Amino acid sequence: LKENPIAFVIAGPTASGKTQLAIDLAKRFKGIIINADSQQVYKDITILSSQPEKKNLEKIPHKLFNFLDFYKSFSVKQWFLLTEKEIYKTLKNKKIPIIVGGTGMYLKALLDGFNILPDIPRSVRKDADDLMDSLGSKEFYKRLKAKNILCVNNINPNDKNRLIRSWEIFKVSKKSIYELKRKNEKKKIKGVSFFKILIKPSRRDVYSNCEIRWKNMIKKGAIDEVKKIIKKENNLKKENNLKTIGFKELKNFLEKKSNLEIVSKKCIKSTKNYAKRQYTWFKHQFSPNIVLKTVYNKKKQKNFIKEITDKLLTNQ
Repeated sequence: LKENPIAFVIAGPTASGKTQLAIDLAKRFKGIIINADSQQVYKDITILSSQPEKKNLEKIPHKLFNFLDFYKSFSVKQWFLLTEKEIYKTLKNKKIPIIVGGTGMYLKALLDGFNILPDIPRSVRKDADDLMDSLGSKEFYKRLKAKNILCVNNINPNDKNRLIRSWEIFKVSKKSIYELKRKNEKKKIKGVSFFKILIKPSRRDVYSNCEIRWKNMIKKGAIDEVKKIIKKENNLKKENNLKTIGFKELKNFLEKKSNLEIVSKKCIKSTKNYAKRQYTWFKHQFSPNIVLKTVYNKKKQKNFIKEITDKLLTNQ
């Protein structure tokens, strides 16, 4: 850690207090916060995607939040290249980058390097989604395997996202991701030491927070947020690219296809399932320098920031 400048990476499941910790660290270490959440890049869904509050955005510089139109797609490659630029710019200005988020693919690219794979045209992406919808994941898996057995290498037959990605890459390059990665060098962020912080509370606490958070989102105006996007969709005649939990469900509610109670139960369940997948990912893919085993909040600030500072000193 001595030789290279430090960048903090704050990871953890949804509703664990990552945003608050990033703000407290930024105040303590003169930091700039860089987003690593795939939904917080979008404009118009500040409530549904739990983006930092306006008062915090005004106090501390935040990068890669709230800048993308709802109808635009955003790849890991795009995120990686923008993040790399923001990290170097932050260090040049003698500040500390604080990368915060729970999107596993972003964090993996940041820490392990990124395989530059072919760009996927939107039409190919749509074909892949349509095929998955019509076949289901098991049959999709079989057909992909028949094209090239390496296309399904290390992919679970139920993992829709990875199967779709593999199909897209094969369609464009006529090779499997496995083959391309094997011969392709990784692009890495050089000259930076990542100090990794994992917030890992009990699942019970996180699941409880998921329920509280959803109720707060409704109170803060999540329904109006979705109404405005539907209006924009109709005016611009653009399909949206949002995968934010709650958007599709609240849209169904507004179109009178479901009631709010059913929608709320469904969204809380989806959020808990997402948190569950994140726990699994962090267990196998993320090696932290320090772990906080409770939900982070203001009460934990003094002790945990001190722990981080001590750990930094002992690692040097």
